[in-house]
Amino acid sequence: MTADFNAPHIGLVVEGRGDHGAIPVLLRRWLYDRGIFDDILGKPIPCHGKGNATSLNGIEGFVATAAARPGCRGVLVVLDADEDAVCQLGPTLLARSLAVIGKPIAVCLAEKDFEDWLYASIETLELGEDLQYVANCHGAAEIAQQLRPRKYVKPTWQPRLTAKLDIELASSRSPSFRRTLARFEQLLTDLDMV
Repeated sequence: MTADFNAPHIGLVVEGRGDHGAIPVLLRRWLYDRGIFDDILGKPIPCHGKGNATSLNGIEGFVATAAARPGCRGVLVVLDADEDAVCQLGPTLLARSLAVIGKPIAVCLAEKDFEDWLYASIETLELGEDLQYVANCHGAAEIAQQLRPRKYVKPTWQPRLTAKLDIELASSRSPSFRRTLARFEQLLTDLDMV
């Protein structure tokens, strides 16, 4: 479910079509684990690639669109860091976002990508027998390997695998995943939505 158009909600800006389905699944599961069952997530706005978000006037437009929706109280941005330094890209995108709207914003970057968060709970994704987590493996490659001969198609597989993710396990293995959940929680607290 998505929050009613006018209901108080957190606007979401995500990187692509896979994240469009997966980020709400992840955040709702986290909320449900805390006994929060209200629909407080807006419909995600996909950037269709990090390059569109980092381009001139890119993130500003996506954040402004999310913030302009009636009922939006704050915005959560979730993108992949890829090869960029999170400590540089995150603050840059946050400053650019804050320059265009007067609402609270959290910018969260997956190191290196969303699939690395999934891989941090590889044992629970039901991709095969006896899978073991190995630090610093590339999550997307490992997941694609386990799915063969099926093809890893992000809009199909990201939400499906996110539903099986062990949030606590992934948090213990991925600092960027842990930071994202902490920033989401802080945003909710700042907006008095929990």
